Amino acid sequence: MENYFKDTEPTGLEEDMRTGPSDPLDLLTSKSNPTNSISPSDFLNLSRSNISLTDEEQSKMSKNIQEIFELEEEPENEDEEMKDGDDEEPEIDPEDQARRLDKLKHIYTSLTQLWWSGYEHMDLVTEFLADGSRDPRWRIPMGESGVLNFYLENLSIHELRHPLKIQVLRLIGNSCADTDENRARLVATNYMPSLILQLNDSSLIPFAIPVLYNICVDYEPAQSQASNSSLSSELIKLISSPLFNDCRAFLGYICKILDLLITQSSEPSQAPENLPIVLLKLAADRDMPCDMDDFVNLINTAVAYLQHEKFQKALVSYGGLDTTLVVLVDSYTRFDSHPTIGSSTPDQDDAKVLSQMRTNLNQVLSDVSALPEFKEACPVISTFSSSLRRWLSSPQLQLQVCACIMLGNLARSDEACEQFVHTAKVHKLLIPILKDTTDSQLLHAALGFLKNLALPAKNKEEIGEAGIWDVLPRLWLMDTLQQIQYSSISLARQLINGTWQNVRLVCKRLTDDEDSPANMRTSLSFLIALFDRTDIEPVKMEISRLITAVCRVFNSFTGYTPEKMETVREKFFKMHPDVGRPLSFMVSQTKWPVVRSEGWFVFALMARFPEGAQCISDLMADVTVFQPLVELLTGKDLIEYKSPSQTPSSSTASPELTFEGQTPKSDQSASQTAEMARLDRENALVLVSELLKNRGNEMAVMRRTLFEDLLKGGGNLVLNYREVTSNLGDKPIPKEERARAGLNLQEAAAQSFQMVWD
Repeated sequence: MENYFKDTEPTGLEEDMRTGPSDPLDLLTSKSNPTNSISPSDFLNLSRSNISLTDEEQSKMSKNIQEIFELEEEPENEDEEMKDGDDEEPEIDPEDQARRLDKLKHIYTSLTQLWWSGYEHMDLVTEFLADGSRDPRWRIPMGESGVLNFYLENLSIHELRHPLKIQVLRLIGNSCADTDENRARLVATNYMPSLILQLNDSSLIPFAIPVLYNICVDYEPAQSQASNSSLSSELIKLISSPLFNDCRAFLGYICKILDLLITQSSEPSQAPENLPIVLLKLAADRDMPCDMDDFVNLINTAVAYLQHEKFQKALVSYGGLDTTLVVLVDSYTRFDSHPTIGSSTPDQDDAKVLSQMRTNLNQVLSDVSALPEFKEACPVISTFSSSLRRWLSSPQLQLQVCACIMLGNLARSDEACEQFVHTAKVHKLLIPILKDTTDSQLLHAALGFLKNLALPAKNKEEIGEAGIWDVLPRLWLMDTLQQIQYSSISLARQLINGTWQNVRLVCKRLTDDEDSPANMRTSLSFLIALFDRTDIEPVKMEISRLITAVCRVFNSFTGYTPEKMETVREKFFKMHPDVGRPLSFMVSQTKWPVVRSEGWFVFALMARFPEGAQCISDLMADVTVFQPLVELLTGKDLIEYKSPSQTPSSSTASPELTFEGQTPKSDQSASQTAEMARLDRENALVLVSELLKNRGNEMAVMRRTLFEDLLKGGGNLVLNYREVTSNLGDKPIPKEERARAGLNLQEAAAQSFQMVWD
């Protein structure tokens, strides 16, 4: 009797029963075979040791098995081992399938007798069946007849001779190709661990990998079982081994299997945390470089796993960040315009694939760089940060994008931002990007980085004097890239906040040539013109906020004498005669209450000085501005409101109130509505009071009377409010504890812009 079992000592399941499994997959295998499973000998009611067949009987049985396929047309396709699920499935004739099933049932007894008699050519018999299962019409009958289960069981129990094991794997892989019925049988009997064990034999890798892929592709139950059976751990152990070098042709399909596994909810917890690092290092290997297809597959698979925080943190803690920089550079030097390894310049399709791969990797690195662990591992002044800063000047766009994103995420504190600007001088590398590039992705990343850097007060003047005001107007004119337009205006506003030097630069004449029309125009003139031209409300709002920031600086700067500041303000309003329209927008719009409140506050501040009071007085001629003021101070619509004064009087008594401009709170919860209304009303009263003081003598009598009545009515409302809140025990919020209106405006702007794009 021929012994086609490889082992002579107790191994496999019998060994595990004695000593216990030493490997996790051995443990899974030992538990995967149910105790009540039916063996081939149970079907025959024979013991495995008393089957004895003559050579003639064995040859006849073998020939009978071979003959059931001989009448069939030979299929042209090879083993069904690399199916992507896109081919059209052949139609199955139920009668034809029943006929094939009947044939397999008739030879099943012969098959089992040959097996247990130790037929020396059992691998040839199995090869007949494996070849037959290449034909899709034989696959379901293979499962229903018990042939597939017969081989699955014996593969899981015995250590077979190598030639036989190859044919068994071929039969399993071909039978499961595009056949969910057979995949379901394999999953239900939990034979997945025994298939995974075949990866331990490097000579079986060319067969085991296709089998595992055929079983898992387009079939989630198999993917889930494979994930829970630690397939990804075995695959990573395999490709990390030197033994894999002879099987690198299957690298792409290993990546495809991993891509299937990561779609399962169990995979992030089952897979080893260093999995993406192993894939990236393999892609970066210069001793045995892979081709472009494998390079892209490795990185895309690593990116799929790096979507999960577990692997992101491991990338930082295991030092995998440097490898990510290497593969990004390699994607240019090895496969782009100047290859150092491999073939010539890729065609357009290859270029698109590489570009998409870089974009996906950059997105993951953006998430990684937002982790607290990244900040600790890669401070502003570090070798890694230095490498990224060099990328800011790279001719390769995606390297610049990556640097902007990752460094921008490091700029999350005043200390880090100040180091970037005052020590690393990184803003001087970012400004040329704004000047030259037209790529929206890079512009967006660079603007985001600069907006972070512009937050600390110490950085505003430094960035402003580096030439940024010469390049921002180009971005303000990008009407087709409205998100870039909006972000660049937001950056300008951030630089202006509380910074006289930047206000001076944005209001500087475009030329000193008095004969040129540009002599009466400034950078701010571009924004006012854009306000009149655009229909995008968030853009209009951001321009309005920028102009109010300018006005606040004009009215709070103490570096000049009062006389010189008066001259400066007069010059400002003379050079920007249309500045009132953006200011009017703030108090007339109703979409953003916080912005409207900020507008009333700035109006009250501007009205303290004659130059600003004149501008505000002119705005009040616009009904869209005057009506909200009337509603705010009287609670009535402008049409309903009638002045209580029947005759003109310049000595109308006003309530004895003392006000200062009140900055509204930014919290928009229901409990804050009344408080915001009170602040708006008090700011409006200051506005009216200052207008009467600075412009009252120049107003028409009827208009002055109307303002005096508004002051009186609004004052009474404030007094009544104070009396009510006093009786209720409410205490006014101390000035130093009041939130500034601008704190949440950036979020409001982002949300509103999202509505625009949606």
